[in-house]
Amino acid sequence: MQGALSLSAASIRTILPLAFVTGVSMAAMDVYLPAVPALQTGMGISITLAQATVAVYLAGLAGAQLLWGELLNRLGPRRCMEWGLGLLALASLGCALAPNIEVLLVMRLLQGVAAAAATVVAPTVARATLGEADVVRGIAAISMVEAIVPAAGPVIGALLLTFTDWRGTFWLLAALSLLVLPWVVKIAPRQLPGLNLAHDASYAAILRNRSYLRLALSHALCMGALLTFLSSAPQLLQHTLGLGTSAFALLQVLGVGSFMLGASQSGRLAKRLGHARVVRLGNAVQALACALALAGAALGQLSYAAMAAYWMCFCGALALRGPATFVDALAVPPAQMGRATALLVLALLAFGALGTQLVAPFLGGEDSAVPLFCGVLLQLLVSAALVWRYPVPRTA
Repeated sequence: MQGALSLSAASIRTILPLAFVTGVSMAAMDVYLPAVPALQTGMGISITLAQATVAVYLAGLAGAQLLWGELLNRLGPRRCMEWGLGLLALASLGCALAPNIEVLLVMRLLQGVAAAAATVVAPTVARATLGEADVVRGIAAISMVEAIVPAAGPVIGALLLTFTDWRGTFWLLAALSLLVLPWVVKIAPRQLPGLNLAHDASYAAILRNRSYLRLALSHALCMGALLTFLSSAPQLLQHTLGLGTSAFALLQVLGVGSFMLGASQSGRLAKRLGHARVVRLGNAVQALACALALAGAALGQLSYAAMAAYWMCFCGALALRGPATFVDALAVPPAQMGRATALLVLALLAFGALGTQLVAPFLGGEDSAVPLFCGVLLQLLVSAALVWRYPVPRTA
């Protein structure tokens, strides 16, 4: 937490509510996951329908990125947070009270739409309101919460199921949404500082910004590599190493720990070495770790320890390079920030989904590690190539 503690008091007052609202939005996915089998039993539905409650949430999350990017300038960050958290609370209540699977699916879709508000508004507000001395540390602090929730969320969800049913998960999410609402609304500005609506804020104008395009694609590909490995790891552990869910849980803990360690140092290193060097360092560590894991898999020498070492290097390096890349990608005029953030998050979700689907057919055999690491390494190499000659961020 060294990086977070180095923030000014004013920046901490901004970052903490933004980090919490991001965590609550992510919890709608991660706390819920252990309840899926209980939902299936409780409603007497098929596995396919139970899994659909996860798929529709992700569809709403991805599809609503552009919606909130559009609304940010029209309504302002404060109103977007009010609407987003209010809808998240109502959708969670709807899930808790759903009489059948059809209503639950609709409510889960609305949950995803509501959660997307945080993924667009929180980083945009942090980028627009924090000073240059604090912005990388601030984004890193939000990233720490984003790392903790996927690890802690399933544990919390599993504990809830020991004394309540699957509906209790949604009651908790509704309560958390209402609890954080007044806090985050208090710090969210009515409009972004320096907002000039006369500025061309169209998606076409944003995409003509080559610096933004290269930085955003580089960050999205790196995150896509993370999502590709993370979503494929349970199958890889089972079919290649013969290990179960406890091995995956330990892998998550190790990855989160490494990420938090890296995030605590990212702001300090970015200030000392410069953004370009920190990003290149992170790129190099990730690509080297993946190449070594691929070589081990090709030689039939991939062990759980080697996989854990790769994952720790990947997550630690992501925490170093991620905040700097994200901050520089959003070095655009305030009128463009909301849509630029929405495009970036949509791209990383798309790369993660595409990578996962491309390697999925190869995950059933003992040699499934080779195609998985090939897919991850390809994304990492393209990500590195986009920023090896580091783009100079421009705001006009």
